[in-house]
Amino acid sequence: IWIIGEYAERIVDAGDRLEHFIDSFEEEEPMVQLQLLTSTVKLFLKKPDKSKALVQKVLKLATEASDNPDLRDRGYVYWRLLST
Repeated sequence: IWIIGEYAERIVDAGDRLEHFIDSFEEEEPMVQLQLLTSTVKLFLKKPDKSKALVQKVLKLATEASDNPDLRDRGYVYWRLLST
């Protein structure tokens, strides 16, 4: 997951690969959720036109559907940074 986010501009189907993991976001371990969140934000910063819906989905999952305070807080930080 880290590699997809880090090298998103070189991976043609990076969004599709992350979406596969995001579909099971709520069942994943908290560390995996944090990495999915970070990788999706990195993808959005590198390919904003192709990943807007994906980043919105993962931010919503991280902030509204999560009980983990670390994940929720990081989701809110990313959301505020991206909205400015």
